[in-house]
Formats: sequence, C-alpha cells, structure tokens
Amino acid sequence: MVDVNAMRKTYMVPEIKPLDQYDFTRAKICASLAWLLAKSYGTAESVPEEIREPFYSDQYEQEHVKPPVTRLLLSSELYCRVCGLILRGEEGAAAPRDNAALLQLLTRRGLQPTDQDQPITEADLRLQPIKMVSPFLPHL
Repeated sequence: MVDVNAMRKTYMVPEIKPLDQYDFTRAKICASLAWLLAKSYGTAESVPEEIREPFYSDQYEQEHVKPPVTRLLLSSELYCRVCGLILRGEEGAAAPRDNAALLQLLTRRGLQPTDQDQPITEADLRLQPIKMVSPFLPHL
C-alpha cells in the first residue's frame, strides 16, 4: 500500500485554467519569486513558511505581495545571497554585499541589467512600489 502523505511535495500546485482566464503576468511573478526565494534559501523547503506563498488577498479580493516579501525584495539580501551561491566555487569570487556591488559584478561579467533599454541604477532598485519586472528576477 502506498502512503499518499509520504509522497506529498511542499510545492504549490497551480490551478489549471483555460487560456482565456489564465493570468500570465501573475504566473510570471509567482515563478520568479519562487525561483528567487528557493535559490536564496537553498531549497523550496527551506523558505520560511510565512513567505512561501508571497501573496495575500485584501478585503476587496485584490492580491498584494506580503510586506515581509516586499522588504526582502527592496533589500539587497536575497540578491546578494543568490549571487554568492551561484558564484560559490569560483576562485576569487566574493559575494556582493549590497546592490551597488551586485550591479558592478554583473556589469563586469557582461550582464548589464536594463529596463526598457536603460541601465538599472542602485536608486532604481529602491523604488516603491516595486517594479515586478526586476532585472534580477528571471524572465520566463
């Protein structure tokens, strides 16, 4: 006999919707946030429970990014941690400590982040509300 509970994964299974009802923008944001959080914490299972589902609905049924997730996205902590994990093992590679160092590292590697063909600056990364088309979030 197969234990169904033992086979359960911690991943969120999206609801299957017809294409005319599918929200591509939300799906892209969800996938990008899931990737970033999983990478920064090592695995999807290591992401703290309170931010595994990064959205909440208000009393008007509108979705918003949870404040703790917003704070993480506005800080350089997640991006620097992911960059450090990706660069681990490369000689002389140190994880950047802030957004300025991260932008310099990406530029040195030929990966100049842009938004609408304009280079991203450190000030751009502190804008609120957050632009969910971040240069550091993967584009699907």
